[in-house]
Amino acid sequence: LEQHVLLQRQLSLIRQQQEMVDELERQLRPETEDGEEAMPTKGQREGRGDDAEPRPLAVAPEGQPEVGVEGASPKVDREVAVQVDEEQDLGVDPAVLRKEAKLHRRRTACTVLNQETGEYEYQSVWETTPRQLGQFGVGVELYFQFIKQMGIVFVIMAFLSAPALILNVAGSMVEDASLLNRAFGMLSIANLGSCPASGCQSFAQTRERCALTVSLPLFYEREKDACDLRVMDIAEWIGLLDGVAVLIFMGFGIFFAHAWIPRMVRETDDANITPADYTVWIPSLPKYLEDVDDHTNYAEKIAGHFQKVLATATKNPVTDQAVVHDVTLVHGYDGAIMQFGAKGRHLQDHDNTCLLYRKAQAVGNEKAAATHLKRISKLDGKINNIEKSLRAQARMTDEGRSVCSAFVTFSHEEYKDKALEEYRFAQYFLFRLCQPERLRFAGQRINVVEACEPTDLYWENLDYDYKKRVMRKGAVAFLTVLVLVACSLVIASLEAISDSHAPEVQKTTWIVANTEASGSECLSVCGWDLFSSPSCAGDAQSSKTWLTARLFDAGGTVAASVRLDGLCSPPWQVCDRLGENGTARAWLGIEFDSAQAVKCMKVRSDASSVTKELQPFSCASGAAPANATELAAWDPTRHCQAMELVYPTSAESSGNLNVVPDTSCAADPKDFIDLEVARRAKAESPDNPIANPTLACFCRQQARKNLAGFLTPPYSTPEEELCKEWSKETARRYGKIGGSVVAISVINQVLLVIYSYFIAWERQCTVTELAKSQFSKLFLSQFVNTGLLILFINAHIKEYPSILSFIKALSIGEGSYTDITGQWFTVVGTTLILTIFIEVFSTTCSPVVNSHVFYPLMQRYYRKTKVTQESLNDVYTLPEWNLSLRLAQSLNVIFCVVMYSGGMPILYLIGALYCFTAYWMDKWCLLRGSCRPPAFKEDVVRTSVLMLPLAAFLHAAVAGWTFGNQVLLPSEWSRLLPLAESVFGISLSEYLEVTEAYRMGMIDGVTMDFMRARFLDFSRTGSWLIMLVFLACCTYYIVYYLWVLVLRPFLMPFAFLAKELCIRCVRNCGAFCGWSLPDVAERASLSWEEAEVEMRVHGVTSSYRLADNKNYQAAYKALQHTAELLKSQGSAAPTPRRCLSTPSSAPSSAAPSPRKEQGSDAEAVSKSNFSGDENLNTIQVQCRKAEQ
Repeated sequence: LEQHVLLQRQLSLIRQQQEMVDELERQLRPETEDGEEAMPTKGQREGRGDDAEPRPLAVAPEGQPEVGVEGASPKVDREVAVQVDEEQDLGVDPAVLRKEAKLHRRRTACTVLNQETGEYEYQSVWETTPRQLGQFGVGVELYFQFIKQMGIVFVIMAFLSAPALILNVAGSMVEDASLLNRAFGMLSIANLGSCPASGCQSFAQTRERCALTVSLPLFYEREKDACDLRVMDIAEWIGLLDGVAVLIFMGFGIFFAHAWIPRMVRETDDANITPADYTVWIPSLPKYLEDVDDHTNYAEKIAGHFQKVLATATKNPVTDQAVVHDVTLVHGYDGAIMQFGAKGRHLQDHDNTCLLYRKAQAVGNEKAAATHLKRISKLDGKINNIEKSLRAQARMTDEGRSVCSAFVTFSHEEYKDKALEEYRFAQYFLFRLCQPERLRFAGQRINVVEACEPTDLYWENLDYDYKKRVMRKGAVAFLTVLVLVACSLVIASLEAISDSHAPEVQKTTWIVANTEASGSECLSVCGWDLFSSPSCAGDAQSSKTWLTARLFDAGGTVAASVRLDGLCSPPWQVCDRLGENGTARAWLGIEFDSAQAVKCMKVRSDASSVTKELQPFSCASGAAPANATELAAWDPTRHCQAMELVYPTSAESSGNLNVVPDTSCAADPKDFIDLEVARRAKAESPDNPIANPTLACFCRQQARKNLAGFLTPPYSTPEEELCKEWSKETARRYGKIGGSVVAISVINQVLLVIYSYFIAWERQCTVTELAKSQFSKLFLSQFVNTGLLILFINAHIKEYPSILSFIKALSIGEGSYTDITGQWFTVVGTTLILTIFIEVFSTTCSPVVNSHVFYPLMQRYYRKTKVTQESLNDVYTLPEWNLSLRLAQSLNVIFCVVMYSGGMPILYLIGALYCFTAYWMDKWCLLRGSCRPPAFKEDVVRTSVLMLPLAAFLHAAVAGWTFGNQVLLPSEWSRLLPLAESVFGISLSEYLEVTEAYRMGMIDGVTMDFMRARFLDFSRTGSWLIMLVFLACCTYYIVYYLWVLVLRPFLMPFAFLAKELCIRCVRNCGAFCGWSLPDVAERASLSWEEAEVEMRVHGVTSSYRLADNKNYQAAYKALQHTAELLKSQGSAAPTPRRCLSTPSSAPSSAAPSPRKEQGSDAEAVSKSNFSGDENLNTIQVQCRKAEQ
């Protein structure tokens, strides 16, 4: 029906063209004196009412320029001969060409033929279900089902993590200088809980902090800082909910891979009729048969072989004499089909340029004609070069070429199933050694497997040597690693998240002071040592060797060149005094001769005066008054930079107290810093005002008050002018974060282009295999760039396993984070969330923009230079929908979401948003903006789904590390502690030593001991289920790779043999008991002729021949052109292609004939270009056949 409609439309178009030409000739022809026509019309000359012959083409004498080529440039490397009809046939009306091109676009798009109207109609984006998309291949159907169901799973996981997200938002633990980092940090576990009004003054108070306080009526009195629910009380429930969520994710992956995909494959195969339902593939055949006549009739020999095999089957032999419908041989072209394809495209461009040249000559545009002439010359040179390289191949016929493999199409589907059953043991090499003689072809053992769809084939690679292909795959794998290394270096050089380092403060004067929570009115100090090392290590870089100018205190006491050495005889003691702001505070100061960077200190107090809390200050040179009177009234809180509070462990030994700048800033508008105070603070730090904490706090408060307008020029108000440098620095930091996110997205797009060349060089046999290779490389690169590098670049790794020591050269492990802390979530987590959120729209909207914006613009531009139907059809053909790219991008987002969602549950909502957006955008792009995709098999989707357990493993690793952090989610040890001690190889006592050393700052970087200690934290009540998931994933992958790499190659044949023996035993028992299993040969199906009609109605390619594959029309055209050229010349000297009367300018339609081989389609190609009246009779005959 489809062919009939197309032929009727072509017939109508050709008749209209003939009528237009006849009318034009009647208007232009001169009349004789008696009124008779002086010359026949074109239609009469070509067989309609007159047998007059057309005029011969005018050919210039040898050595002279052709007609209309006067003045041709002598610089052309070879003479371009151009034949021009005296009547100057300039092709078909452009409007007719475009109309037919639009019809071609609809015909090749994802449309359905309406049998009533004969029109190709687009399918509804909203009403088309994933099941209905199975007509484009089971791989496409499974992709949309996977995205849809994955979105539902993310919604369930978001629901389970909603309590954790709500508690995170309700907390108040995040304090960050950047509003952006603070906003995203509040969505993470870093914000879980709240400290008392006086703050968490010790590690114990941090563990005991409050998670939730319930509001009570006003008349109910309660204690200050009362807490209804501690973080420790809910830690186990948070871990359990997260563990259940990841178990649901793992269960979905296992169910989809092992249950859903096989079910959909069966149902899609039953619902759609395709050539693969009737066809088998023989991957290896004898290249040449001994008898020349047998080799010439290779296809008939294969057909006869299968006729004999099915007729002599041990069970239910086939008596039908027409078992095989068609045999398509894959001949050995020595990889030349790719070159033939290039030649065919050059020929197509040559025909189009020739017609452009004639049109330019007709209108007298000599400049355009000369341009087209040069283009013709270049194309002739390219075609000749290809012809020279292919001359040996072109002189061969298909009968003389070697045979690599074959596709055998049976007349009924049950015959195919019967053939596969007969050769079921041949899939294993061990059993092929014992293959019976009746199953061998020409004495050679063969294997028979199910064939892929015709559109899934890469013809240019089918004859490529297997060993060479393996070598190419190895080389591409090596190049992929090099590309990943290069990407790592680029991303590391961006320093996108370098805000993790605490700012280094170098000052000459340092103060240590009491606070309201110190527990004593006096400060009694026996020893005070300051260090430049964060771990208080190394006396060489400490106050013991620095030159001291003076010691002074709040009482006005000044002592020069005195050092506190720890001897309390007597201690330096000072009590509270009123400062400038009226507050009482006791403090002690030390001034050095030069500025020093203090990062750690130790304080020893008198046993009678224990201080629970201290606050260090750093002061610029000259900030502290010189005389005692002014010192008594001087307040360091107004003139110095405050550091974070420190908490001595005891009077005898305070432990290592880290000196870090205090970045807290009041959020209540009534507590905002005054403008005058900010001005004085800026005056105190003229060299680097941004580093002044008072000024920085003032600017943050003003930015929070005036929103984004405060950061952008013009800086008109006094507040904006004062914070001008701070605003520029903040904008630079935001730009750096945004730049890193954009850079990662750009790198991922560049990788797509690079890998397209790599994968094409691998020479895969099918589109599905190429898609699998492209998917694996794209996903690996994108996930490494997006999800892994950001973690390892910001980690401070001191010790590497010996096998991974080489990654030190990649700037990996040189960050500042020894652990996943609250600061990590506010800085690195912010970049992660932004990157993943941008991926939601950048990956899903770009194909739609390409097909609905860029494609129409390119179509409008290029259609002006396309004047043949073949070239214009290429311009109007919609772009391809890339399944492997979309799978790689989707799995990258899924992995990033699942990996980091333990500490940032907001990612589950982002993942659900991505799946929703991807489902509808991809469906819109496929149904309305893409050509019909190849019939992808389920392999590429199965490969991606089988990787989901790896995402669960990564989630368990990161979530266990996060939930085990006793600052983020404090919890007690669970009953699994002994198991964890034996698995991770560390005891509880060793754990306490390592963690205490880390807490005191004695460990600088991640070491192997620290990693084992943190893995032991997995066994706490807040993460015990996560630990079980982690161990289960480790066990699964150990067993899986042991099976795949070691056991399966040896055990699978025996497992298959055991299965066959069991089936045979069941059948024998059933026969003895009077019942039997259903046999495949008993099923009824459509014959091939009936199925072929059904396939054509639905636009399915029904032939495996090269000539019938739409992607290889150019290659087949070049094959025929080369053969005809050599046949006509009879010599090795190339001749120029001539611009003949009219290149094919009307649509082509080749009706495939049954039982033809790959190389026997010259007649079909030569009759497929309906370009003029000479094909009218042929079209009418085909119309009558189609009607019958």
